[in-house]
Amino acid sequence: MSFEPLTVSQLRIVYVGARIVGHRTLAALLEAGANVVGVLTLDESKADITTAFASFDDLVERYGLEARKFTSLNTPELTEWVVSLRPHLGIVIGVSQLIGRDLLQVPPRGFIGMHPTLLPEGRGRAPIPWALIKGLEKTGASLFYCDPGADTGDLLAQQEVPVYYEDVSATLGERTDDTVIRLLLDSLPALAEGTAPRIPQDESRASVWPRRRPEDGEMDWQKGHRQLYDWVRALTHPYPGAFTWFNNRRLWIWATRESFDQRRGDPGEVLAVLPQGVMVATGEGCVLLTRVQWDGEDEIEAWHAGLKEGDRFGRSS
Repeated sequence: MSFEPLTVSQLRIVYVGARIVGHRTLAALLEAGANVVGVLTLDESKADITTAFASFDDLVERYGLEARKFTSLNTPELTEWVVSLRPHLGIVIGVSQLIGRDLLQVPPRGFIGMHPTLLPEGRGRAPIPWALIKGLEKTGASLFYCDPGADTGDLLAQQEVPVYYEDVSATLGERTDDTVIRLLLDSLPALAEGTAPRIPQDESRASVWPRRRPEDGEMDWQKGHRQLYDWVRALTHPYPGAFTWFNNRRLWIWATRESFDQRRGDPGEVLAVLPQGVMVATGEGCVLLTRVQWDGEDEIEAWHAGLKEGDRFGRSS
């Protein structure tokens, strides 16, 4: 399909955003002079169930944007409002809801979405935690043309992103966010001119990573020290967290380090309480808990948690 060539300032964009990544991307577009004619943002009523929720009110006020808030994207009222904006292009960043067919058809140049993996690998939910849980050494950022599926549309642009040993979900997420923003700004001229590429995804390489729930964060002490280190750094802030149980109390584990101490014990057994943290045996080696939080209490350094040598963590019944 061919389109009339436009400049970036002529390209009318409707923006759909949620979360910190959505806020950062919209701010970058506006600072770059993009012609954002309307903004749809996730309503504050969804804040408690949305990881890394962000309000867009500051950008709406600063730039005088036409804006609406949504709990469900696919309503006739919102679709009619988007039609009234006469957008050439839609951009959707940080939103878990799929855009329905009626809304997808409004901008003639379609909607551009993003996903922080090297699509078609890692379609689906929680891509940042999964990259760390899987111990990947690289992930990526992908821009794609939205279709009715989840992360299945043709690719616009893509770039590898390294995963470092010290990364946690927040630092890796910031790095993929930076890459998404750069790819999008670099792609705007071609999107305006109507010359942007469309590269079909290779379905033979496709994989889907499943949704994660807060209750999925329980520590399995039978796993090895590296697996549990990856588990904790994947699920730490801003995600709900990894946890274990002791005497029917839940202990949230926000930070760990791998330990190469030669002491051994049963998986889940506290081997030592040290100034650096609490050493716990795993199915292979040890981990050092450094930041923890009992349910209903404040986050603390692990050695202040009242644990002692010989205590045993276990799975909930």
